[in-house]
Amino acid sequence: PGVVCPEPEGAFYAYPSVKALLGKEIRGKRPATTVELAELILTEVEVALVPGEAFGTPGYFRLSYALGDEDLVEGVSRVAKLLSEAS
Repeated sequence: PGVVCPEPEGAFYAYPSVKALLGKEIRGKRPATTVELAELILTEVEVALVPGEAFGTPGYFRLSYALGDEDLVEGVSRVAKLLSEAS
């Protein structure tokens, strides 16, 4: 919940919106930007995401899916579990 991701149409990147999660509490923190949320995700579940601020689109992440399926499932599962704790 709180993540909306259009299906990519060519590149090997997904660009999900996480705007609905900003400001919500996750493990005692309230990230206000995708930079802060990316730092929290890296610290808590060891998955690196590129904040949208790097591309002029705050509230989004840029995710590369140029990995093996097993690694992708593992990373997305970790992130999904963490973000499901948002309140």
